[in-house]
Amino acid sequence: MGMISDLGRSLGTEELTTVVAAFAAANDEAVAAIEYLGKRRARIVLTSGQEALVVLAVSVEAARAACAAASVPVDNGWERELTELARPTNDLWRAQARRQLTR
Repeated sequence: MGMISDLGRSLGTEELTTVVAAFAAANDEAVAAIEYLGKRRARIVLTSGQEALVVLAVSVEAARAACAAASVPVDNGWERELTELARPTNDLWRAQARRQLTR
């Protein structure tokens, strides 16, 4: 799988749109995943078959806007998976309640 990464600087919406649109034009069925990296950064991982591209964005909003403008669907299935993994179990809730009662 070929992977190109431009981790030098975060791109604004206009530059991102150009990069995402170019990737989508060169690769059929391009899909994007957007990862929040903090208040002032986000990462777009564009994938399509055997190719991938990682680009830094100035914000999640800019990343989503660029993908929408370039007509590239955003797949955030990994967010649902992480949420499921992070969901506390009933045993954890009981343990936390006991700790609060003993304080």
